[in-house]
Amino acid sequence: MKYLTKPSLQQIFIFNNKLVFLFVLTCLILPSANGQQKKITEKFKKETILKMDSLIQKEYIFPDQAKLIAAHLKKSYKENKFKKYDLLDSFAVALTKEIRLINNDKHLRVKPKFVPDNNPNAAKDSYEIYLHHLTDNRKLADGFREVKILDGNIGYLNFKYFIHETNPTIDSYMQLLSKTDAIVIDLRTNGGGSPKTVQYLCSYFFKEPLLLNTLYFRKDNFTEEFRVTEVNGKKRIDVPLFIITGARSFSGAEEFSYNMQTQKRATLVGEVTGGGANPGEILELNPLLEIFIPTGTAINPITKTNWEGIGVIPEYKTTQELAYDKTIELAKKAAEDYRSKIAAESKKLYLELQSTVDQQTKPLHEADLVKMDQQIQTIIKKLIESDWFTEEDITNLSSDYTPTKPFIAESILKSNAELHPRSPIAFLKYGDLLEQNGKKDTATAVLKKAVELATEIKAPYLEGIKNRYEKILK
Repeated sequence: MKYLTKPSLQQIFIFNNKLVFLFVLTCLILPSANGQQKKITEKFKKETILKMDSLIQKEYIFPDQAKLIAAHLKKSYKENKFKKYDLLDSFAVALTKEIRLINNDKHLRVKPKFVPDNNPNAAKDSYEIYLHHLTDNRKLADGFREVKILDGNIGYLNFKYFIHETNPTIDSYMQLLSKTDAIVIDLRTNGGGSPKTVQYLCSYFFKEPLLLNTLYFRKDNFTEEFRVTEVNGKKRIDVPLFIITGARSFSGAEEFSYNMQTQKRATLVGEVTGGGANPGEILELNPLLEIFIPTGTAINPITKTNWEGIGVIPEYKTTQELAYDKTIELAKKAAEDYRSKIAAESKKLYLELQSTVDQQTKPLHEADLVKMDQQIQTIIKKLIESDWFTEEDITNLSSDYTPTKPFIAESILKSNAELHPRSPIAFLKYGDLLEQNGKKDTATAVLKKAVELATEIKAPYLEGIKNRYEKILK
């Protein structure tokens, strides 16, 4: 992955040996690469337009429209529409305006390249270019701007770009929001980015293997599907989800919103989005200019179309200034309902566990023990999935039965360890109770597993678990 320019997040990805540039904000009012006010000649203009003609007709996703765009561009040149533009920046803006007139594809854009010290002959891999991109990329902070917990236990996530290869950052932020009762994702100024990152964030809110979106590319008749994937964190399948949209929400931000809206997974609040659904790539026109040309288009599995030229239309339309307050108002009510729902479900499951326990006597046969373990694990699994009981809560729950029915406490801790197979503490607690219940051999094996897990994750309490294991070996 490589960033090509600032802050439009122009990234290159390779899918099945296809080099494609995907979902980026390249159309809104952004500064040029390095504020160039370079004088240009009429010869330069003519050669640039001829090159654009060739590239658009060869690469643009819609061949018929490509011919119309190219023809309009040449016609505009013959009519001297570019004669008054003697500076590179203004010429690029004028070109962009003309190539969008046919179908208003907002991904189409011409812009100056970053040229170190205004030297068009500088090596493409020069240190100045590298430093320029590195500096800009560091400022992007993986695309994220803010994450916090609001009153009412509402999680709020605000970010500007779906930058490629930022899954660990998404994981860490989603971990912060893992116990919230509603989540708000603010995309009002999000310019888009990588569809892989859109796919990954979407996957936090769906079960596998749902089809989210398909990208079709003109070259080689190539199609790429984007489905819900596994994530390195806790999925929030049913938490109330709200997305704040704005007129500057574009491309990948629109895909995320459209995916959620068409799957009826989120409520959108704000303005109609920018309307750019055609991914593509950056191509060089000459040493001073480059052009973004859409080479593909999005196809939603529900609507069989996309948001190109229309934008994503929120369920609650409001102004950019009022969108935040309206969203929080809706989220607070949804969070209250969600808490009530979870509490009712958890209480029902807890009573179910109590009923199961009340009916149990100490199993006399192995078959009876297996049956009891299965019944208890089924309920414990539901408690954990209810988003109300944590690993620690289950451990504390087992202590209620330790004095009177230690075999029940043992079964609960066994289920806890099996349902948290990467937790050293779950195995430690289970091993402790096994030894207490007179099952030293089994306890030794379980405590050994706790040491292995703690070693693997370099747990800060590793030495304590080792000491505990060594104690049982004596």
